[in-house]
Amino acid sequence: MQETFLRLVQGSKTVMQYEAEFTALARYAPQLVSTSAKKCYRFLRGLLDSLRQPLVPFHIFDFFELVERACLIENDLMATQQQWTASRKRFSGDTSGSGFSGKKRFVSRDSKRSGQSRSTIVSGSGNVTSFGSVSGAPVYQTCRR
Repeated sequence: MQETFLRLVQGSKTVMQYEAEFTALARYAPQLVSTSAKKCYRFLRGLLDSLRQPLVPFHIFDFFELVERACLIENDLMATQQQWTASRKRFSGDTSGSGFSGKKRFVSRDSKRSGQSRSTIVSGSGNVTSFGSVSGAPVYQTCRR
């Protein structure tokens, strides 16, 4: 069981599912989680990169705080992904979610009301480049799927 604990990673599990399995298996390796700092280190090491990277700079040594913050980041990432998927379907007319064919350019409706310009170009490979301006300063974002 200790080997199973050492190999444990989040994988496709949610943070809460990973935490439950982590806690159950940690009982079989008490020397590896003997302090709060060690427990946090082991838990953090098994998280997905997208959750671990924003948490590392904070040096969180309270296990419950670490789990809570990981859940918050996970929820935010999922909400962002859902918004992206919804807007992608809305602007492309794609209801299947299968992707784009060719380049499409659109200007968001909110930018017309706020006076800020924003244009997004989506290439056939799915890469997205957004150009916009906030208070006259250009803003460039490139995202990869």
